[in-house]
Order: sequence, then C-alpha cells, then structure tokens
Amino acid sequence: MKFVNKIELFFFLLTSTIVLGQTPGFNYQALILNNEEIQIPGTDVTTKNLPLDLEDITLRFTITNDAGIEYTEEHDIRTDENGMVSIIVGEGTPINFTFENINWDGKLKYLNVELNIISNNEGFVFLDSQKILYIPHQNNGTGTIKIVNSLRELNPPYSKGTLIWITSFGANKNPTLLIWDDFNWVPVNEDYDDANELGLIVVANDIARSTKFKTPVIGNQVWNKTLKCIQVFDGSNWVSITTKALNGLHKDGNTIKLGGHLIEPTELTTDQTNTLSIKGLQESVNKEDLIVVVDKNTGVLRQKPLLMLSQQKQVIIIATDGQLEFPIPLSITNTENIDVYRNGVLINFTAVNNSTIKLEPEAICYKNDKIRIVQLY
Repeated sequence: MKFVNKIELFFFLLTSTIVLGQTPGFNYQALILNNEEIQIPGTDVTTKNLPLDLEDITLRFTITNDAGIEYTEEHDIRTDENGMVSIIVGEGTPINFTFENINWDGKLKYLNVELNIISNNEGFVFLDSQKILYIPHQNNGTGTIKIVNSLRELNPPYSKGTLIWITSFGANKNPTLLIWDDFNWVPVNEDYDDANELGLIVVANDIARSTKFKTPVIGNQVWNKTLKCIQVFDGSNWVSITTKALNGLHKDGNTIKLGGHLIEPTELTTDQTNTLSIKGLQESVNKEDLIVVVDKNTGVLRQKPLLMLSQQKQVIIIATDGQLEFPIPLSITNTENIDVYRNGVLINFTAVNNSTIKLEPEAICYKNDKIRIVQLY
C-alpha cells in the first residue's frame, strides 16, 4: 500500500484590518494549517487542512513601502493545539531598523509574512502580503481616536460613528477598535467575536450560519458549534475543515492510521503499472491455515481451506515379493505431498530420486501386496 504525502502551508489573517494601538505594535492573529494529502488505495479518502498543532515556528514580519523595507522582526512561537497563534507586531526581535522609527505618514504600507517550521529544516517560506490600514492616533500627533484601557473611562453622550481604541476588550482582552453604533460600542471588524481571539464568527448550526451570511463570499469563515469545526465558504459550498477516519482507517491523536472497520463496499483497482504488493509476510507452517481467493466474477476476496484447492493423483501397484522401491505418479517436489499405503496402512518412505520412492525396511512387500501412492499437486 502506497501513501503519497504532500505538505502545503495555509495561512489565514483572521482580522479584516490591521490597526495601530497606544502601545507601539498591532495585533496579528492567524490559523496555520498543515495541508497533508493522503491517498489510500481502494478509498476516496483525502485528508486535508489539518491544523499545524503544537509546532515550534518562527514568524518573520517585514513592513515595506514603495521605497523598500522600513522594518523587519521575528517571533519565535509555538502553535496551540488548534494551530493558532496570536502576537503583537512590534514586540518581536528586530532584524532591520526599529518599530518606533516607522514613519506612519498615511501612505500605503505592506506587511509581508514569512514562516519557518523549525522541525522541517527548510528555512523561511513566504506566506502572505497584506495592506496595512493606517489609523491616526495620539502617538503620531494627528490623533482623532481616543485611546482607553476600559469603557469606564468614557463619558457620554457619544456621537454615532465615534471611534475609540480600547487596549483590552472581550473575553481574551484583545486590543480592539470600537465604533459607537448609536446604541453600543461594537468592534469595527464585523468578524470580531469577543470569546474567540481569532476573530471567527461563532454560529450555533448551519441555520444560524445561513442567517448570518445571506450572501456569503469566498473566504467567509465560521466556527460551527454543532459540527465542532471551522467552515470556509469556497464560492459554492461551506467546506468543513475537519478530519474523520473512516472505512478501514482510524485516528490516533492527530495521526490517521491504516486499520479499522470497512463501512461500505470498497474496490481497489490495479493495472500493469500500478500494482499492489505486500512484503514481509511470515511463512505459514500450519496445514489448516486458510488461503485468500478472488471471486472470478466480482473480484471479492474470500477465504478457503488449502485442502480444497489441492488436487491429487494416485496409483495402485501390485507388489512383487521383497519389493521396496516404487515409481510415483508425478515428479517429486515435496515428499510431504505424498502418502504411501501398504494394504491400507500408511507407511514411511524416502525419496530415491525425483520419480522413485523406497519404503522403510520393515515394510518390505510380499507378493500381491497392494501399494497405493497418493500425491497432491
């Protein structure tokens, strides 16, 4: 059985904008998936989009403008059990220049992301390039956004559309941009979920998802509480990013292994080039072992006792007085396939050559003894 492995890295930026906060730096949250494709002969099972869980990685962030690089830093981090990471760009180890000296002049900048999976020993791989949305704030002298640590620091009344930057918001206390919608302070990012640091919208089931996304677009993502998985809209359908091991497979932690119950008829097709082989089988020494046969019409595998497949040839010889040697029906390939009877009694013998046997001395024949030789082939 042959397994073909192909590893690709998927990177999702799970915030719709990147914004600047009071402390130099901005929040960057991501789900990193290890797309491992496994082909199993005889099944249509393809396993993909597994989270890159509990892996030591290095993320490299480079901020650029039209003139070139303004800043580069690296973060050594470990993904959690769901392949998730959350860091603050600006708090990493500087490689080129310093974050504080970036000129936030309102002109377009880009955040380029590279990833190095330490265990792969393959170095950095380019993942993504995102536009940085510049939000003026008090630190650069053009501020129009009030920065607070808590909503208790604000004094009503508020005007609809007023923006604030709160340094700690939601169950996970993330720095977040809020807007007053005339009733409440709500995150500017409509995908924000204060109970989920990745910013995924959480829905109870498929019906709630359809209500939330009446006209979904490619890339929309939700956490489906009923299915217990992330779902992504691919332009036609909501695709569940989950892993199940079925039909002759089983799941051992995050590893899919061969072995399990078949739950549907399974056909395995080979040809002259794509053959099937099993190496390392032990030799059977038990005559009662079963053998595997193939149904000539359906190809279904069945078992059958070895003796049912064996054919035999026998010969009866009338002995002469004192005779010990006798010819056999077929050439000898294995003496265990030969039985010799003298007047109906099984007796021992040895092979003289590939066409003659010799009875044990005690079984010397008398005239007209009946010798029956049975040979399997």
